[in-house]
Amino acid sequence: MTNLISVADHTVNRPPLCRSDQQPNLLEYIDTTLNESFSLNLTLTRTITSGYDQFSNTILDQYLLYLLCQKIHPNRSDPLTYDLYQLLHQLIVLNGKISKAFLEYSPPITNRAMYQSIYNSYANFIWNELNVNVLLELGCFLLKYRLCDIFTVNTVSNRSLNSLRRQKIIGYFLEIIVIYYLSSHYHDFFIHSRSIDMIFPSPALYSSLPNLYQYNKDEERETFRRFLCAIHDNGEISFDLRQIRLILQSDGYQFVNKKLENKKFDFIHFFERNILYQQQNVCRSLKSLCRLVIKMRIKQYPTDIKQLSLYPFINDRLLNFLIYNNNKFAFQSYV
Repeated sequence: MTNLISVADHTVNRPPLCRSDQQPNLLEYIDTTLNESFSLNLTLTRTITSGYDQFSNTILDQYLLYLLCQKIHPNRSDPLTYDLYQLLHQLIVLNGKISKAFLEYSPPITNRAMYQSIYNSYANFIWNELNVNVLLELGCFLLKYRLCDIFTVNTVSNRSLNSLRRQKIIGYFLEIIVIYYLSSHYHDFFIHSRSIDMIFPSPALYSSLPNLYQYNKDEERETFRRFLCAIHDNGEISFDLRQIRLILQSDGYQFVNKKLENKKFDFIHFFERNILYQQQNVCRSLKSLCRLVIKMRIKQYPTDIKQLSLYPFINDRLLNFLIYNNNKFAFQSYV
């Protein structure tokens, strides 16, 4: 089934980036393949399928990677940002799937040797380009949805599909937590492990991003606080310390595991104090309980409330109570 997604015309005039010996595939991949698909200078026509590219990315994986590397922060109040995040919503509603975390090692069943040869280049490129605040905001955005519907598993295993999907979801958000931890607790290490010569975003976007490269510890901490609240309110994620250790030791998360190195013991303490404590001791609000019940019965957000049988009888005050706080992306569904 082919779905047509129309977005506003925001032309980005920039020549393709040059390829290099160090990044023979990534520049072409992100600057050409993804930019041509998602830069909003054309109407995006996509067939939402279960296909994977050479980096084991689905279409939704590609788009999240594009937003992360271009550092498109959802709190920017401009039409370009609104259209980009509305498109993200549309890809999810059209049954787009997330197959892996950004830095996850996920070799395909075939062509494993080729994947191995490009993985380090691929992961290092993303590590260099990512912005922690944008990463956390993308996590907050995804946590508004029913995660069991948007995550898929690209593997052959004797384990149950639900078990594998649950591990995939936990690993995805664990990676975000690890990256925040390194940025906030070992900031000098985090900075020195990355090149200062970031390639993205496009020059056409520079004027919209005056503070992109200015580290603000308080802002990052506040975004992380909202991220933890979003995890708690989502209701689908239950962290287990034993599972966390196993995930970090697995091949799939070898990249962040190497970044943690001798910091792993401190990270586990950080995880216990900040995530497990909240999971075990913080009660959900009435609003988050209502949102959880609605979400688990009706997939589509944020128009899910309109599908409730009692919707005609819901007054404005109750309606405002049931929707997410400060939901500036009040998308309409076209499907």
